[in-house]
Amino acid sequence: MSFERIYRKVQGIVHRARKDYYIKLWDKSDWDQEGMLILYQLLQAHPGIEKKKKKLYSYFKVKLRNYIKDKVRRQKRKK
Repeated sequence: MSFERIYRKVQGIVHRARKDYYIKLWDKSDWDQEGMLILYQLLQAHPGIEKKKKKLYSYFKVKLRNYIKDKVRRQKRKK
């Protein structure tokens, strides 16, 4: 399965996080790029996870949200 195809499966999670969190100067393409980076790291750390749909979704969601929360904290700290 191609990377783009796997990303399309989890892209909804990225767009939902975009609605829930605000990061200054990020547009839709930045969110997609960060989501792809998170997915790539996840696929490297857990080979074969793309075959387990529930596990892929839950791991990706947790990893993405933790990453975004960290970015939001850094943004607030700089104010």
